[in-house]
Amino acid sequence: MTDYELTNLARIPLLLLEYAEQSGNDREEFLRLASITPATLADADTRLPISALLRLWRAILKRQEGTAIGARIGSTCKATRLGLVGYAMYYSRDLLEALHRFSRYIHIISEAVQFEVAKGGERTTLLFNAHPSLLALRHPVEAQLAAVLTVGREITQSDLVPLAIQLPFPNPGDSKEHREVFRCPVHFSQPDAAIVLATSQLRLPIRASDPTLGGYLEELASSTLKSLGAANEDFVDTVRRALWSELPGGKPNLWRTASGLGVSARTLQRRLRENGTSYSALLEELRRELSGDLLTDNKLAVSDIAFLLGYSEPSAFQRAFRRWRGVSPRRFRTG
Repeated sequence: MTDYELTNLARIPLLLLEYAEQSGNDREEFLRLASITPATLADADTRLPISALLRLWRAILKRQEGTAIGARIGSTCKATRLGLVGYAMYYSRDLLEALHRFSRYIHIISEAVQFEVAKGGERTTLLFNAHPSLLALRHPVEAQLAAVLTVGREITQSDLVPLAIQLPFPNPGDSKEHREVFRCPVHFSQPDAAIVLATSQLRLPIRASDPTLGGYLEELASSTLKSLGAANEDFVDTVRRALWSELPGGKPNLWRTASGLGVSARTLQRRLRENGTSYSALLEELRRELSGDLLTDNKLAVSDIAFLLGYSEPSAFQRAFRRWRGVSPRRFRTG
């Protein structure tokens, strides 16, 4: 198994830093707190580990006030800020094609995020999922939704008002900021993070549509995505990625994971054995690794962490954690 860590483009921390600067904060201080060197961000298409992005988010959230910081940051995004993927969206035929391109190539922007276009009659749901460490911070997920909606408005040159925004987080008490950004009802404590659109909105034309250029950019994005996977990921990494996307809210299932990877459960088990591991061992290892990181966030209750790691009951997480570390989660947190 490799030591490969999920990565994202430098474009994401650059967007965060720009927002922080415009809010009157010191860019250099944030870079220092996140242990990111300025040279690392000189090329927006440099790839940074997700751990660096998490440190930057935490630093910003300590110094920024408001219940919708993530949504505010996402609302400053432009298609060009998303690089190759954004340009592929910009020259699409209509909003549906743009969203499908975003869904297919989102891992170029960030390997820690997943996006799905789920059509269903008169309503279409744009479903988001993120690495548990990002979900725990909440604001990165809200930034993703706001960024996609803002880019959609930009490339269609329309208001693009959703039917609703769904957030899997408790109501912060004052949702005025959320409503200002999303311009629609915002529902909290939902099963998934999602933008709900009228299906008819997917036919909105893209004003700069260019089928030839858009097709070329899609080919380039496809090639980039393949090279990214080939360079960085083996089969065990692929399974780990599938597992973390299934963790929050429910125990991952061998058959569901296998189906999502396009293989049978038997094939999945065999290939993991060939790599010296098993499905259950990989799941436990991932939970053990994530638990330590999540417990460093004192704002998260132990029950919240149990949920993010896919345990049905906090007590099951507490027993597992004692087995891994020899102490309870609360004792670990207090040192």
